[in-house]
Amino acid sequence: MDKLDDSVETLPGVKESRRALNFESGCRQVGLVLLLIIVISAVLGFFSDGYFSSAQKTNSVRTLNVDYERFGRLQMEFKYHFKIHSPDTDNYTLSLGGAFTEGFQPGNISPQPDKMYSRGERLYLVYENVKTKGDFSVWMYATPTRPGKLVTAVQVNNEPELHFWQFIYP
Repeated sequence: MDKLDDSVETLPGVKESRRALNFESGCRQVGLVLLLIIVISAVLGFFSDGYFSSAQKTNSVRTLNVDYERFGRLQMEFKYHFKIHSPDTDNYTLSLGGAFTEGFQPGNISPQPDKMYSRGERLYLVYENVKTKGDFSVWMYATPTRPGKLVTAVQVNNEPELHFWQFIYP
């Protein structure tokens, strides 16, 4: 939009500030660009589900894989999918630590664990006598209880830990 100049006639009884009108015009232009950046970021997943939010990590010995969302909002449920690749045993102990016990409230877990307890800063899910052949999957829903960057540590059957981060918007 062109800047207003002083040669334009004004209406009688109306006192206009050219500086204020130019400032408003600039804000409109910047506001449109800012709005487009926010909308495109949301579509791409910078605030919740989307291309940049969906993530997958695997531990160093490839016995545990987790699918999760990197970005989310406070009090909105997250979905975790833990895939355990351990054909040698039919007993699994999945433990979650780090910021998980402080920053998340666990919800629905499928399949239900045979035992579930917490010790110190870790939550343990124990599955005994699992009869499935191949990979074993656990789906968990958890709600964040505090904003910020939270780093979770996951471990299965004393294998190496898997660490992943999530950013929770207020």
